[in-house]
Amino acid sequence: MSQTERELAQSVSGQLRECAGWDGDTISQDRKTALDYYFQRPRGDEIRGRSSVVTGDVSSMVEANLAQMLESFSNQNIAEFDANGPKDDDQASLESFAVVQAVMRDNNGYQELGTAIKDALLLRNGWIKCWIEEQETAETLNLENASVDTIAGLREEPGIEVELKAFDETAQTATVRVTSTLKHFRSKAVDPANMLYPRQWNTTECQDIPFIAERHIEARSKLLERGFPKAKISRLKKWTHDTKIDSLARDVREEPSLSHGVDKSGDLIEWFECFVLVDSGNGIAERRRISMAGTSAQSLLENEPVSLVSYATGSPFINAHRMTGISLFDKLKQTQDLNTGLNRALMDNVNTVIKNRTAYLDGKVNTDDLADGRPNGNIRVKASVGNVNQAITAFQTPDISGGILQNLEYQRQVRSELGGASLELATGQMQMAGGRVGSQGVDRAFSVMEQLAAHMTKNMATSLIRNLFLLAHATLRENFDTPVNVKVNGRWTSPTPSEWQPRTRVTVKVGMSPGERSRKVATLQQIVDAQLNLAQQGQDNVLVNIEGFYRALTDWGRAADVPNPEQYFLDPSTDESKQALQAKEQSAAKAAEANQALMSQAVGLEQLRTAFDKYKADQTTAFEYWKETLHAEIEEAKIVGKATTDLVSQTKFGAKNNGNGQTGIENDKPDDRGT
Repeated sequence: MSQTERELAQSVSGQLRECAGWDGDTISQDRKTALDYYFQRPRGDEIRGRSSVVTGDVSSMVEANLAQMLESFSNQNIAEFDANGPKDDDQASLESFAVVQAVMRDNNGYQELGTAIKDALLLRNGWIKCWIEEQETAETLNLENASVDTIAGLREEPGIEVELKAFDETAQTATVRVTSTLKHFRSKAVDPANMLYPRQWNTTECQDIPFIAERHIEARSKLLERGFPKAKISRLKKWTHDTKIDSLARDVREEPSLSHGVDKSGDLIEWFECFVLVDSGNGIAERRRISMAGTSAQSLLENEPVSLVSYATGSPFINAHRMTGISLFDKLKQTQDLNTGLNRALMDNVNTVIKNRTAYLDGKVNTDDLADGRPNGNIRVKASVGNVNQAITAFQTPDISGGILQNLEYQRQVRSELGGASLELATGQMQMAGGRVGSQGVDRAFSVMEQLAAHMTKNMATSLIRNLFLLAHATLRENFDTPVNVKVNGRWTSPTPSEWQPRTRVTVKVGMSPGERSRKVATLQQIVDAQLNLAQQGQDNVLVNIEGFYRALTDWGRAADVPNPEQYFLDPSTDESKQALQAKEQSAAKAAEANQALMSQAVGLEQLRTAFDKYKADQTTAFEYWKETLHAEIEEAKIVGKATTDLVSQTKFGAKNNGNGQTGIENDKPDDRGT
C-alpha cells in the first residue's frame, strides 16, 4: 500500500476521533442521558425505603409534539420545487410529483420522517440518508433465429450487459448471458448515534461540510455486496458487542451483545462511511467517499469520487451557527428533575401520613409487626405493659400533599412554556372547553397554545425536509438516465431525471393543526362561494376564471384533509377539459347568436306592432276627421237645402196667387214700371 493511502487512512482516523458524536464525548453522553430520561430509567439518586418514581415529562412531550407535527407532514404533496422561469411551471410540478413519489411512497417516507423527527425532538438532530441501490441479476438465454444484429440490439438497452457465450451463424443459434442492473432510490432515517461531524460546523447544510461520517454495523456478506475487496473483508475482525454508549442506550435493556449469523458470512463488522473533502492534487479540494473498517491503513475499503453528501439533517429548535440543534430534552431536563422530586416527595408524604413513624420500648413491642408495612396492621404489645401508649408512640406527620400538588401544577405550566402545549391540547378538559367559553374562544386559545409546536414544525420543514427533497432531487438527477413512471393528476407520465435541471429552491407544504385547518377550510369555502357569485353576475374571465376556481377547490380539499382532491375534479389544463370548454364556448356562442336573432325578430315585431298601432291610430284619426267633416257638410247641406226649398216654395206659391187674383204675398221687389 502506498504512503499516500497510509497517510490518508491515518488522517481520516484522526478526524473521526475529533468529530462530535465520537464514543464518550459530551454529545454522545448527552444523547445517552436523553434516552435515559425518555425511558424513565433510575437516576442513581434513589434512597432505600423512599419513593423511586421517575416522571415521564420528556417522553410525554416528545410523543405529544411528534403526533401533532406528523399531522402537518401527512400532506400528499409535501414539497414543491419552485419554477426557474415563466416557462418552467409544468416541469417543476412534474419533478415535484416524481421526487415526492420516490421519497414518500416508494420508501415509506411517513415512517422515516417520523423516525427522524422523533430523533430530533429527543436527541437534537434528525438525520435522513439518500442513496442509489443497485440490484444486479444475471440470466443465460438460448436464442434461436439469432443474428449479429439481434445480439447487438440486446446490448443497446440501458442497464443491460450481454456476454456472448456461443454463436452458430449457420444454425442461427446463440447462447448469451444477460446481466441487468436495476437502480432503486432509497431514503432512510439514520440513528444520530451513528453520525459524526465537526463540532464547529455552523449550519444544517451538509453539501459543503468538510467531513461527515456514518458508522455502520453490517454483516460480512453485506460488505461484499457493496463491492468491497473480498481479501480485506475476510481479514476483518467481527464486532461482538456494541460499546458506543448512546447507541447502547437506544436498547430498552441496554443489552450490548450483538446477534450474529450461523457462519462467517453473518459476522458483524463495524465500519465507517466518510464523505471527505481532500486535495485533488492541484490545491483544490474534491469530494470523495472513503470507507474504513477500523482505524488502520489496512482497513481502507473504498476511496471513490462523489459529488453529493448523502445526508440531510434538521432540528426542532435553532441553535444559531451550529449544526447541533436544541432538543426538547435540553429544555425539559430540569422540569423532569423537579417533577420527579415533587412526585417522590408526594409519595413519601402520603406513605408517612398513612403509616406514621413510631417510638417503642425495646423488648415490649413485636418489631416484626412494626416493620411489616401494613398501614392498618396490629402491633402486639406485651401484657406486662399497663398502658399501651407507654410502650409505643406515633409521631404525626403533617399532610403537605396540597402544596406539592400546587407545585406540580405550576411545573406543568413551565413545561408548556418550554416544550409546547401539545399535552394540554390533548386533554379532555380542553376538548370540552367549547361548552364554557364558546368555539371562537377555544379556537383563539388553541391558536396561542399551538404556536410553539408550529414553530418546531416549521423549523423541521425548513431544515430537515427542505434539505431532504433537494438532496433527493439531485440524487435522482445524477443517477437515473432512464425514465421513471409518475402519476400526475390521474395521468401517467415518464420523465427522465438525468434531463432535469438543478433545483435550489423548494417549498415545503407544512400542514396545519386542527384549529388552523378549520379556519383555512372556512376561508376557502368563502372564496369558492364568492367565485360562484361573481361568475353568476357575469364576472367570468373578468374577476374569476376556471383555473382559479379549480385551484380554490383543490386547496379547499387539501385543507379539509382530503387525500388527492385532484381526483374529484378535472384539471382545466388537460386536453379533455380544454375540448369540453371549447365545445361549451361554441355552444354558448351559438346560443348567443340564436338569442340575438330572436331578439332581432322580437325588436322587428315590436317595431311592426308600433308602426301598425300608429297606422291604426292615424287611420282612426283621419276617419274621425272626415266623418266630422262629412257630418258638418251634411248638416250644412241640410240647412242650405231647407232654405233653398223654402225660398223656392215661397216664390212658386207667390206667383201662383198673383195670377188668380188672390191676395198673395206682395213682392218687395220694385216694379220695373214704377208706381
